[in-house]
Order: sequence, then C-alpha cells, then structure tokens
Amino acid sequence: MSNIDSSFLFHPIGTIHSCYGEKFGIPRQPGLVKSATATLELLPPYNTADAVRGLEAFSHIWIVFLFHQSARDTWKATVRPPRLGGNERIGVFASRSNFRPNPIGLSVVELLGIEGTTLRLGGGDFVDATPVLDIKPYIPYVDRIPEATGAFAQAAPEPVNRVAFSAEAELAVHSLEDEARPALRQLICDMLAFNPRPAYQSDDPDRRFGTRVFDLEVRWKQSKGLVEVVSVEHAP
Repeated sequence: MSNIDSSFLFHPIGTIHSCYGEKFGIPRQPGLVKSATATLELLPPYNTADAVRGLEAFSHIWIVFLFHQSARDTWKATVRPPRLGGNERIGVFASRSNFRPNPIGLSVVELLGIEGTTLRLGGGDFVDATPVLDIKPYIPYVDRIPEATGAFAQAAPEPVNRVAFSAEAELAVHSLEDEARPALRQLICDMLAFNPRPAYQSDDPDRRFGTRVFDLEVRWKQSKGLVEVVSVEHAP
C-alpha cells in the first residue's frame, strides 16, 4: 500500500492576464493564434527575480495551469473533441479537453520577454485570470519528437473561415487599436478564422455570436466559411 497522501494542495504561483476575456473564442490549442498576447504575473512569495533567473535564455516555456472556469464536482469518462466533428466520443485521457477529473492544463507558449517578475507571452490559449501552477522551460531536444504520431490531431488545423468587417466595425477596430490592445484587428481575424463555434453548431446566417477580447465585446455572424464582424465596442 502506498504511503503517499491521496490528496494534494497546490498554491498558484502566478496569474495570466490575457486578451481573451471569456472561454468562447479562445483557440483550441496554443500557438494557433500567434497574435494573441498575455502576461504572467508572479504572485508572492514567488515574485522574486531569482525565481526566473536564466529563463530569458529560452525561447518557449511550458505553462501548467488550472481550467478554473471548467472545474466541476463530477467528471465523464468520454468527451467529444472538436477535431472529430463534435459528435464522436473518445476517452477523456485521449484528449486535451478542459473537462477533466483534475482541471489541469498544459500549454507551450513563446516567451517574448521578462520585465521584473512579469513574463510576456505570445500565442497563448488562456482565458483572463487563469491561475498558474508551474513554469518549465521548453527544451527542444527532449520536448520535440519528430517521429511522434498524433492520432486524430497529427497536423495543425488550417484556418477555415474568411473574415470581413462591416464598415462600422472597421472604423471601430481602428479607433480602438492601441498599446493596450495591440494588433487588435489581426487578433480578431486570427481568432475567428479558426471557427470558435462548437463543432456541432449548425449554420445559421442570421445568428449573431459575441465574445470578449480585452475589454471589448466583438460580435459577428457567419454564413458557411464567411465571418462578418458586425460590431466592436466596449463591453458593458
């Protein structure tokens, strides 16, 4: 019989501040939307320069985090991955679903820089205020395995949508793009090009969707492979 305690208590070492204000719209894997920006702020007592000494020499890092908006008391043994159309079920441990027995996520992201004890990240797939459990450097010789196989997710998904802006949305996005919202138009295009709707969602050209980006509400409609951004405005 194991003498290891069956329960563990973890304390977040940091918090993610992300351009994604809610889960809907976040890319389903890191690195797909390279224009996505985020910062990781270390929390006391881990917010010391010594804790990240030498990390700046790595181009990418692993982030171990909590799916804090997906935590639930029950779990299911199977899930429906979007890459399989959203209807076929596979085992939860054969997926990267956020609905897991322990809501722990793992993402590799680009390390753009370190300012004090704040890390600037590129290409993340984190919702704002994500708690971080650990940071590890990405080491190419061990973390990259060229001969590995990826089952139903062997290759990266291709953008499936063409994105256009209404005249009103075009004016708004240009006026709202600034240092606090860098590359705003590109971010919206990249996000919507990968079709954030549920894979099983039927096509309805009259239905409008919305999601938070930074402090903004982005609304769009979709007809087959064409997405039209109809408005970009401050969120209520």
